Amino acid sequence: MNITKSKKSTPLQVIVSVLAALFGVQSDKNRQHDFKQSSPWPFIVVGVVIIGAMIMAVIAVAQWATAI
Repeated sequence: MNITKSKKSTPLQVIVSVLAALFGVQSDKNRQHDFKQSSPWPFIVVGVVIIGAMIMAVIAVAQWATAI
C-alpha cells in the first residue's frame, strides 16, 4: 500500500470532517483524506472540544427544562 501524505487540512476542514464523522455522514473519500494527514492530533482536539460542547449544551438544556 502506497501511503502518501496529502495536502494539510485547514482548521475549517478539520471541524467539518469531525462533525461529519460524529454524525456518521463522512464520505469514504474524505475519510481517506483525513487518514492520510501527518498527525491525528487536530482531529482529536477538535473532537474532544465538540463533544465537550455537546455535553455542556445537553446539561444546560436539562437545567433549563427542570427550572421551568
